[in-house]
Amino acid sequence: MPKPVFVAIALFGMVGLTSPVIAASANQFDLVCKGKEQKKTGVPASAWNERFRLDLDTKRWCRGTCKTPAAIDTVTADEIRISDSRAAIGGPADVQLSFARTSGKVSESIMMGWSGSGASLAEGSCRREFFSGFPTQRF
Repeated sequence: MPKPVFVAIALFGMVGLTSPVIAASANQFDLVCKGKEQKKTGVPASAWNERFRLDLDTKRWCRGTCKTPAAIDTVTADEIRISDSRAAIGGPADVQLSFARTSGKVSESIMMGWSGSGASLAEGSCRREFFSGFPTQRF
């Protein structure tokens, strides 16, 4: 091969090494969940589907359009648990979101008062998809 071809190959190789694209780790993924959601007491549950973005390395997550990632409370081999999961979308406080890592089930419930009782808001199952990322920081 002539010398210019070697230079071109070397330049393309260096561009690939400095590319800002970073592959997602195994602990970064989206969950696409479907099931039923209870919006009001006494009204039949309606179909529910939502996308969640999770980064278990940094313990951050977000839902839907993902304007601001928030903290993940607990990550174990069996479960991912998030408190105040509807705060970013203007929902009530004391809502807990839980993903069962082995079965793929998701549940979101609201804690009611000092008694420790709760009410289900959403239940379903999730499938894992590629990590779609978080909004980039400006500064």
